[in-house]
Amino acid sequence: MKTNFKLAIIAFMLLIAVFNVSCDDNKEDPIPPTPPGEIYNLGDGSKDNFEIKENTTLKYPNTYNLKGFVYVPDGITLSIEPGVIIKGDKSTQGTLIIERGGKIMAQGTKELPIVFTSANAPGSRKPGDWGGIIILGKTPNNLGEQTIEGGVRSKHGGTAANDNSGVLSYVRVEFAGVEYSTDNEINGITFGSVGSATQIDHIQVSYSGDDSFEWFGGTVNAKYLVAYGGWDDDFDTDNGFSGKVQYALGIRDPKIGDKSASNGFESDNNANGSTGEPYTSCTFANISLFGPVANTAAYTDQAGVNGSPIDARFQAALHLRRNTQLSIFNSVIAAFPIGLIIENDKGSTTQDWATDGKLNVSNCVMAGMVKNFQDKQYWASNTQFSPDDHGTFADAYFKRENGGNRTFSTLSDLKFTGNPLDMASPGMFIKPDSPLAAGAKWDNAKVSSGFDKVDYIGAFGPSETNSSNWTSGWCNFDPQNTVY
Repeated sequence: MKTNFKLAIIAFMLLIAVFNVSCDDNKEDPIPPTPPGEIYNLGDGSKDNFEIKENTTLKYPNTYNLKGFVYVPDGITLSIEPGVIIKGDKSTQGTLIIERGGKIMAQGTKELPIVFTSANAPGSRKPGDWGGIIILGKTPNNLGEQTIEGGVRSKHGGTAANDNSGVLSYVRVEFAGVEYSTDNEINGITFGSVGSATQIDHIQVSYSGDDSFEWFGGTVNAKYLVAYGGWDDDFDTDNGFSGKVQYALGIRDPKIGDKSASNGFESDNNANGSTGEPYTSCTFANISLFGPVANTAAYTDQAGVNGSPIDARFQAALHLRRNTQLSIFNSVIAAFPIGLIIENDKGSTTQDWATDGKLNVSNCVMAGMVKNFQDKQYWASNTQFSPDDHGTFADAYFKRENGGNRTFSTLSDLKFTGNPLDMASPGMFIKPDSPLAAGAKWDNAKVSSGFDKVDYIGAFGPSETNSSNWTSGWCNFDPQNTVY
């Protein structure tokens, strides 16, 4: 009798376990809690002298406090195990710098991403709490050997197009980025002349105090990038960057933006607008870029267009200027004050590159903008649209025959399964009858190789056909309250 009772209890417990497992299969993969480990300091808090002297591995489940500027010099490799937490120190502006010839081997996993975050407590974290990650290589840029921005000692540039700076995969970078002065910043992640043998994929930069991602020259390719709630630009390309990037998501926080007008994309050949070679000729495909304008009508009523004051913190989805030859294909841009600016500033001929097909915005969809097109940036005051700038060139270019671009009045026209502007739970997938579900083209030479030839526009396909959400499990859309 007792034996039968025990067997019944065991069977009941097994039934509950099976039920729980089957229910959990329908849930989003949770971010696993960090198990207890030892706490170590990485760096001594100085800005000049701390170098990692020998090949070093940061071990899971330990936590590391990043203090001051920490350099990984030529010939040294810093390895980081999956699940390691690195906390940037605010008082010393902790920054990790991988110098030319140095390597970072940060290979996380979906279940155990590597996390660089603020050392501040949940609820008190802010953009700019620490410096960020800087990776420097030996590939060409159009200004020659140069010192990277941000007060760092290190130089970048060279002639090795396939230079290898290591691996950055399944990594989150939160609350980094420091603007010391104009054009002297540390971004969430900075790439200086990084080579194509470097592996960059599955990276989320959240609440950066400057750009989320910035490339200065280099040939490195990347996939699966997320720029979330950044202060300045989501994706900034300069100095001859020529890499390929596919599948990237940008989401703006309407409460956070830079005084000088934040963009989704900002692209220059270089700051002088010169014709130095190699040109900034990078190619992006399958990008989903969502701005801060949740309600176009309300935004217009409050802020106005054509000379009326607007929210100066935000500008354009795409600001292409200063002789850039950037290309973007099969992408969706939505909910910004301006959709597209193609600007001939500083004596550049950016519009000529567009006419000649060296700059490309093709097979893209624009929706829910306050104003679709402009040919110049804001007035110097950064508080007004230029009333006489109707974006004549950008308008005609975007709507050109065989360009494949389309415009829609509202974000709802694109038929997402959720709300992509919801910061806490962005709904990025599209319905099968969405205008984004098809229409991608890959016949341009710039996207003929090195890209997955998917049918859909943007970073995510229809929910019925795209069974794998590539942000699932490793991304975090609530970094402010996460306990590390």
